[in-house]
Amino acid sequence: MDYFNGKFSRYHTNSYKWDHPLKTTGRKVLPFTVADSDYPTAPEIIQALKKRIENGAFGYTFLDDEYYANIISWVERRYHYQIKADWILPTTGVVSSLTYAVLALTEPGDKIVIQTPVYNPFYSIVTENGRKLVQNPLLPGKTYRMDLEDLEKCFQSGVKMLILCSPHNPVGRLWSKAELEELIALCRRYQVLLVSDEIHCDLVIGNREFVSLGHYFSEYQKIVVITAPSKTFNLAGLGISHIFVSDESLREAIKKLISILHIKPNLLALAACQAAYSCCDYWVDLQNEHLTNQFHFLKEFFKKNLPEAEVTEIEGTYLAWVDLRFLKLSSKDIYQGLLEYGVAINRGDTYGRDYDGFIRINLACSREQLDEGLTRLYRFITNL
Repeated sequence: MDYFNGKFSRYHTNSYKWDHPLKTTGRKVLPFTVADSDYPTAPEIIQALKKRIENGAFGYTFLDDEYYANIISWVERRYHYQIKADWILPTTGVVSSLTYAVLALTEPGDKIVIQTPVYNPFYSIVTENGRKLVQNPLLPGKTYRMDLEDLEKCFQSGVKMLILCSPHNPVGRLWSKAELEELIALCRRYQVLLVSDEIHCDLVIGNREFVSLGHYFSEYQKIVVITAPSKTFNLAGLGISHIFVSDESLREAIKKLISILHIKPNLLALAACQAAYSCCDYWVDLQNEHLTNQFHFLKEFFKKNLPEAEVTEIEGTYLAWVDLRFLKLSSKDIYQGLLEYGVAINRGDTYGRDYDGFIRINLACSREQLDEGLTRLYRFITNL
């Protein structure tokens, strides 16, 4: 069965991607922006939610042993490492969880490193919480690489924390074991906290393997892993995520803040997560095949029609990163021009000051939608 290419509409659901542009501008566009997917989630999740809703009562709830067992089993099956139930801190979103880690584990004025270009909330998580932002730009190429020499210089300046994006948004890297081991060695040398945003961990392009920093809990105690089913299963609107912390002192610091703020996922999010992690492995595998095909289609489209564009070879996520600097246009001008053709993309300069002229394209949609969006992009460029 093809779960990803059927007719499907997200209009009139208060979708930020689809309805917000319509309500604010009066204009319908094909959006390739917000990182959620434009097809239904797995059938088992829909059935679990229906069953829970049919009960009719939506009072206070708690997380039982089965809930934690499902997460532990999923981590072992999909990422091949083991965690314990008391290492898991349920929360309501990865961005907010990153904020909890920053607030609980650092002090105002502490330096925090991010690796640019990167998911834009990373900037505000640091600066709006009174910490000092330090940028460690990635090295561009066919795929991007960490600049560990520059990173060590950052650490030598007194950095307290590094926020890692793994898989990396927007450049699509799956960091290798060798890269992660070098990174951990550097963090250990300077006793830098290593916080890993792994929200895209299930989304793998081709026959590759995602390596979680959770593999290294026993080797370096200052690691925090944050993950969620939200990108994988299109559940972001439900608000569910998890922080994994093996070190007791770090865990208790974050746990105390979560307790003070009275943070807990809602009952529908819990039902969806349990269904996702207990019986939807097959759906994830099928989705990854679809996303791999989507990326190959996009890459061939640019190769055939716009060979001057440089498409980064992504290894994970469902986000294509495309260099359109040959147009000699700013990302803002590209964005505005594409709107006139009924297409919305993400601007490259959102993710880093050096990436004006880049765009990010969300591939988590049907082939028909992607084809139409790329066709409109081609018309925009050829009519310049």
